[in-house]
Amino acid sequence: MPVASMSCIAVDGGPADVCANCGKGNSGGEGGVKLKDCTACRLVKYCGVDCQRAHRKLHKKACKQRVAELKDEQLYGQGHERPERDFCTICTLPISLPMEDHSVFEVCCMKRICEGCVRAAQKRGMFDCAFCRTPCPDNDADTLAIDSET
Repeated sequence: MPVASMSCIAVDGGPADVCANCGKGNSGGEGGVKLKDCTACRLVKYCGVDCQRAHRKLHKKACKQRVAELKDEQLYGQGHERPERDFCTICTLPISLPMEDHSVFEVCCMKRICEGCVRAAQKRGMFDCAFCRTPCPDNDADTLAIDSET
């Protein structure tokens, strides 16, 4: 007789050797049943298809949530990371794309600074470079002179 009030039991923790629906034990001892994992989320085990169907209403929400977590882990675990130059050197947050519209490249220190940090510095009355405090050049000749010094 299925127990409808049993909760989902995690497979990789403690008492996971019982059916999530009826509570029958694993085949480790005498009279045990061979349990199979939920194929979608692997959070619970079932002794058969009938128990899996009977427990579906209780397990559906947790199953969908775990499947979404597994998908996120797979997507974010692929090793694709933004290069270091895509982060603001002051606040260390990633700069929004397109970077040319959301950041400033300072020729004095050769650093890319996000618009938020530039605006915060200007709000405090600092109109020089927000990173190295060098006065910003007013014309192309001064910019080229700074470039040739570095």
